[in-house]
Amino acid sequence: MRIATLSTAAGLVLLAPLAFAQTVTYDYDKATDFSRLRTYAWTRGTPVNDELNHRRIVSAIEAQLASHGLVPVPAGVQPDVLVAYHASFDRNLQVNAFGSGVAYRPALRSGSARAEEVLVGSLVVDLIDVRSGSIVWRGIATRDVDTKASPERRDKNVARATEKLFRNYPPR
Repeated sequence: MRIATLSTAAGLVLLAPLAFAQTVTYDYDKATDFSRLRTYAWTRGTPVNDELNHRRIVSAIEAQLASHGLVPVPAGVQPDVLVAYHASFDRNLQVNAFGSGVAYRPALRSGSARAEEVLVGSLVVDLIDVRSGSIVWRGIATRDVDTKASPERRDKNVARATEKLFRNYPPR
């Protein structure tokens, strides 16, 4: 019985990081020559209502754009691409269950379950070709949001999310 309990507990500890895993996907227009895209300007997307988090997201995206050779243009100059981000939040229910006991002795089995609400955030970044007006690249990151995180941790989480998003830019 003790071995089964220890095995279950070890399994839960190993699975815990998966609860905070980040899902990242991307898509792009295969006809686009990404080597010609060198400048950008911001356009309206669906920003977060919180000014502090908005600045975090914009700063992290700008850092990634710069690391991939894109530079912002001054007002009045036409860029190669427009950049927009869209943020959304949803609430999911997470059920944590624990059971122990011996399979051949039903009277010795026990278990418990706890449900809690989890905030899930999605960040979508679009690069829009100015000439055609169509999206040429889109990255999407989704992750459980730690609402109790410190400002430093929030900076790291947003920076990490945008870094993962832009690993697939430009597409190979």
